[in-house]
Amino acid sequence: MNLVILGRRWEHHTPAGGYDRLAQYLDGDLVSPRPIRGAIPGVARSLFRRFNRVDKYLVDYRLEDLVAELRIARMAMRGGADLVHCLYGDEQLDLLLRWRRRLRCPLMASFHLPPSRIRDRFEVFHKRHLRGLDAAAVVSRSQIENFQEWFGERVFYIPHGINTGAFTPAEHREPGNGTLKLLTVGECMRDWEVLHRVIDACADRSLEVEFDVVLPEWRRSHLTGCRNTRLHTGISEEALLGLYRGADALLLPVVEATANNAVLESLACGTPVISTHVGGIPDYVDESCGWMLPPGDSDAMADLISHLCENHHLAAEKREAARARSLDFSWPVIAEAFHRLYSSLLAGKRPERAVYNPGGRFQTFALPVRE
Repeated sequence: MNLVILGRRWEHHTPAGGYDRLAQYLDGDLVSPRPIRGAIPGVARSLFRRFNRVDKYLVDYRLEDLVAELRIARMAMRGGADLVHCLYGDEQLDLLLRWRRRLRCPLMASFHLPPSRIRDRFEVFHKRHLRGLDAAAVVSRSQIENFQEWFGERVFYIPHGINTGAFTPAEHREPGNGTLKLLTVGECMRDWEVLHRVIDACADRSLEVEFDVVLPEWRRSHLTGCRNTRLHTGISEEALLGLYRGADALLLPVVEATANNAVLESLACGTPVISTHVGGIPDYVDESCGWMLPPGDSDAMADLISHLCENHHLAAEKREAARARSLDFSWPVIAEAFHRLYSSLLAGKRPERAVYNPGGRFQTFALPVRE
């Protein structure tokens, strides 16, 4: 099978992190946007930003993304691809969808954003092109209902994966000093207001807790004045791993969610997760490996932290289960699910709706059960 994959690296992802790492396990040709340099490309890029309408319905779509789509379209029209998979359908898929009739192979895409953030795209801008997508893979069950409104039975829930070989627990974890250590990572769809209130509440209650927050430079102002808080920007993957492994729990209040890289990375490092019961978080976190609290409820989150400060063993007891949970989402397991979907598409069959269940099972595509 000549599988062609349209992918992209995001600056905030570590070398072993990010959804595009799936390509390493799919045995296909990865096509990514290439830097365009020089005076003439600079003018072209400026004109593209000025006159294109793509920014009305795609996230951060650039001239480089258009060129990457053109490369794949040329391959597909010449018969050089048996199947095309766009890894970031929210951000990259435009030309291939509009040119679908010219392609000589199936076209599918993975989608990561909550439906509320892309509704206009599929109900206005791309409405007449929806039939061109042979399969839409979503990374949380919370996306299924809305995506079925747009793509019918061509919607498949296949979770986000994680490199469980790179993100691992510490071989020997140093005993704590009595202080609860909580880690927050990332910025997309995080609930900064709740996080700030939780940090302030812990300080007001004089709780023995320390917060480490990994965030981009432009988000640092959200936590100005927070006590017992260390802010980290632009750190290495090795440093990030050290923070995951040294934390008692990942503290991740969110306003919306599908899949979340930080949640998966934390679980793989054996660190339980404190998050919000919203969107796709329940697909990845359960009571065995973490805690989920009501949206916007900073008091409940602060109460839980207070309880953990008095009972450190409660977090420690979830570490083994957190690691075990992450193995259900290891990239080889997820890649196998995609290979089964590819086989169905290439056989010319309309795939039945499939829903992945953690533990390695599909309703229609049976995956090997992890021993």
